Amino acid sequence: MKKSLVSILLLGAFAMLAPRPAAAQIAWDSPMLMPPKPPDGFGIFLVDVAGGGLGVLGMWRSPTYGFGLRGGVADANDNDIGVFGAVDFNGELTRSTEEFPIDIDWVAGLGIGIVHGGLISAPLGLSLGHDFAGDGVGFTPYVTPRVVLDACLDCGRRQNDNDLNLDFAVDIGLDLTLTRALRIRFGATLGDREGVGIGLVF
Repeated sequence: MKKSLVSILLLGAFAMLAPRPAAAQIAWDSPMLMPPKPPDGFGIFLVDVAGGGLGVLGMWRSPTYGFGLRGGVADANDNDIGVFGAVDFNGELTRSTEEFPIDIDWVAGLGIGIVHGGLISAPLGLSLGHDFAGDGVGFTPYVTPRVVLDACLDCGRRQNDNDLNLDFAVDIGLDLTLTRALRIRFGATLGDREGVGIGLVF
């Protein structure tokens, strides 16, 4: 299990350092980092966001309602710094049973990434995963397919697409539960937007 943990951390680091195509605006939702049944509390992540570069993301989830808040900063194009923030939501659709061993949540959100103009993004999709246990450590692989409606505000020549755009993206991720109060979370976004993140949830 320790070797697997080291391998995941190294994979996340290499993915963040890999060259990526330039984009005009930061997309707050990629990586989305939302497995089914996300625990309440705080999270801090090193991220490489879609439309930007390396940055830091902070997250908080409500202990009583199915929503969370997030915000962060990241490198952008032209040596600029971008900021982003959002509110995300989730709700139970089904829980794992012997006949159907998959947890499924619906997920949604609304947020903005700002560099020069702003990119408002509203994702809607599903999060599917399953909890496993072994050697005193729990792990939850998950996928989060979603469609994302983007609205670009005052992007000018920095935005090559239309003011409104519909993307498809999917997170492939893994939660490692070290204790009841501490997790390592990894997620990589593929599809029309690309991003990667790794960090702690506590």
